[in-house]
Order: sequence, then structure tokens, then C-alpha cells
Amino acid sequence: MTFYGKLISLFPILNVTLVLSALIGFIVDPSLFYGLETLFFIYLFPLICFHLHQIICPLNEGESGIGSGYSAWYGTHMIQNMHITFPMFERVLRLIPGVFSTWLRLWGSEVGKNIHWTTQLELADRSLLKIGDNCVFGYNVKISSHVVKLSSKYGMAVYVKRISIGNNSLIGALTGMAPGVVVEENALVPAQSSLYPDTVVEGRKKKVKPTQVSEESSELM
Repeated sequence: MTFYGKLISLFPILNVTLVLSALIGFIVDPSLFYGLETLFFIYLFPLICFHLHQIICPLNEGESGIGSGYSAWYGTHMIQNMHITFPMFERVLRLIPGVFSTWLRLWGSEVGKNIHWTTQLELADRSLLKIGDNCVFGYNVKISSHVVKLSSKYGMAVYVKRISIGNNSLIGALTGMAPGVVVEENALVPAQSSLYPDTVVEGRKKKVKPTQVSEESSELM
């Protein structure tokens, strides 16, 4: 691991320390200042650091090595690590309609309207989602836009690709989604599904009954 890799690996403990220090300050002196400072270090601090990291070392889709040289994916993963380790911070956001979707948009994801999130959700990459309107996520869905694997080119590599979910789709409970998964519009993903990298889930086609066709045809004649 490079020097910068070792340095960024300290980010999670830095983030947690800042949150705890602000929280202790709020307990000792429950003022507006310490309350806002606590919220800042929980939500805004990692978000700001993520975007600064994207400017300096942008995360690109595709396969890249993580064994040698600095890994942009590893850096962004460390910045998100506190929220991955302590999911309660984001569960609070999902209690308020629309807030969690806005949170993901701030990270860089494309999220549509009227998204139903259950409070139990595991999300690894907050910037790599494209979600249409009127989608429903079941209990304990796991979403990861990266997978670490062995590579003949890099040795140890990470494959990163945005996950795309079309309008009016339902993701069943306990489903796992890997990088590059595409769920088309009007699709129903059964509970406990395992969607491997680059899987495409076809949407349901709207079928018209023969009687309905004949009735509509007679009205037009």
C-alpha cells in the first residue's frame, strides 16, 4: 500500500473521533453549536471530503488495481466507511420521506421521485446508483457497485460499475446486487435474489387481453 493509501485508511477513525468529540461537547453543553457540529461531522464532513477526493483522484468505472499504486476506489470506500460501519446514521434519514434520496443525490447518484426505502438497507457505494421513479426496496437489500477479485493484469483488482434501476421496479427483500446490474422498467426482482455483476433483469411487458383488443377495435370501427 502506498503512503497515501495508508493515510486515507486513517480517515474512518478520524471521522469517528470528530463525531465523538462533538457529541461529548453536546452532552456537556447541549447548545445549538455543538448540536450542529455533531451533525456536520456525521453527514457533511465525509460528503465534502468525498467530493474533494473526486477532484483530486476521481473514481472511474471499470477494472483497476488495488495492490500497487493509489486506488481511487479504496479512498472513496474509506471516506464512506463510518456510514457503512454505523448504518444507524443513514437509517434515521430513511425515516423521513425523500431525505435519503436527497442524501444519495448529494453523493452523485441519480435518484428519481417516490422511492420507498426500508430502514434496513446495506449500501457500499453512494455515488454509483441510477434509480428511476416509483421504485420500492425491500427489507435488507444489499447494494454494492464494486467487487474485489483476482486479476491476471493487476493481481488484486476492483471492478466498479454503476447499478441502474428503471422506473416502477420492485427489489425484493434480502436481494444482493453487484456492480453493473441493470434492472429494467417495471421489473420485479424476487426476494432473496443474487444479482451477479452485469446481470440484466428484464421488465414486465404490459399484456393486452384479446377481448380488450376486440372491444377497442369495435369502438374504432
